[in-house]
Amino acid sequence: MYDAMIKSINASELPEEDVLIKNLRSKLPKVYNGKNAAEFADAFREVLKIGIAMDYKTMMLYLPSRPQLSQNLVAHFQNINKAIATRSGNKDWFHDLFALFIALPGILSLSWDEIEKHVVSLN
Repeated sequence: MYDAMIKSINASELPEEDVLIKNLRSKLPKVYNGKNAAEFADAFREVLKIGIAMDYKTMMLYLPSRPQLSQNLVAHFQNINKAIATRSGNKDWFHDLFALFIALPGILSLSWDEIEKHVVSLN
């Protein structure tokens, strides 16, 4: 499911991981407030870029991840921010972040087909 989205990202032009994380953090409020596929796709593209920058291969990105649902939307975003904030002490932080992100469309009632179209079009 994520292959087309990952292939749409030029790995040779990616900035450092810290820059990508900063970009992701700046997009999270837009996802929370917008609650639409375009805003989510923009942020999810940053998550994919982080995984690529960390040298994860396509299968390694999502196989260990199981969607993690939180009690509500606010708690879900708190858990996303916690995964990012605790990355230095958690070797599995990216898988936690990815699992939280792939669960988010279910909470926001978004379509993965629509998300994929947006991610690929952001190239």
